[in-house]
Amino acid sequence: MKITLTLHCPDCQSTKIKKNGKKAGGKQNYLCKNCFRQFIGDHALPYKGCHSGLIHRILLMSVRGIGIRDISVIQEVSVRKVVSVLVNSPHVLTPRKFHYG
Repeated sequence: MKITLTLHCPDCQSTKIKKNGKKAGGKQNYLCKNCFRQFIGDHALPYKGCHSGLIHRILLMSVRGIGIRDISVIQEVSVRKVVSVLVNSPHVLTPRKFHYG
């Protein structure tokens, strides 16, 4: 049984990827042939807080009015991770206005 993974470069989104040895922890290292960036694929990361799309999902959920604790439960990361993403975000997040006037 052969398992295939489609990897994209985190910088240039290219699919021209080749294996490039292993990290000290034993994880597979990849090299992008376009921009020559080395990275570890998202499938090899044990903690979900390291995945590349997580920051975008946390910011989107917070803009939609979902609370910090609910985001941490839904995304299966710690409350501390959610708070650090919101604090380090370059976007200005303002609370929702319930009353206009």
